[in-house]
Amino acid sequence: MNLCTGQCRYLLCIYRLEHHNPNGRIRCVDIARDLNVTRPSVSKMMKCMVRMELIQPDYCDSVLLTPKGKEIAEKINANYDSIYAFFRQILRLSSQEAKDHAFLFLTTFPESTVKKLCSSTNKTLEKIVKNHVIHKN
Repeated sequence: MNLCTGQCRYLLCIYRLEHHNPNGRIRCVDIARDLNVTRPSVSKMMKCMVRMELIQPDYCDSVLLTPKGKEIAEKINANYDSIYAFFRQILRLSSQEAKDHAFLFLTTFPESTVKKLCSSTNKTLEKIVKNHVIHKN
C-alpha cells in the first residue's frame, strides 16, 4: 500500500503513542500535539485513514489501529528506525533533518530500495558496534 508522507507520519505517530501510552488510549488531541498540527487536520486525516481501513471508525473517543493498520505501522516503524539511523548516525544529519529525510525516503523510493537501504544500514551499524566493542576491550 502506497502511503503519502502525511499518512505515513500519522500512522507511525499512532503506533508509537500506542506503545508509549500505559492505558493505550490515544486521543486526536494527543496526535495533534505530537505532530504539531491542528485538531481539524487530525480529524481530516482520521477520516481518510478510516476509509483506508487503517484505524477503527469510532476514533472520536480513542484512536485504534485496525489489524491492517497495525501491520503496516510495524513495517513503517522498523524501516523508519533504520533509515533514520542512516541519516543521523552515518550521514550525521541533525535530528530534525534525519526525521524529515527518513519520511521522505520512505514515501518516495520503491519498497525494494527501502529494504536494501535498511539492510545495508543495519549491517553497517552492527559492524560499527562490533568494532567499537573489540577496540574498547
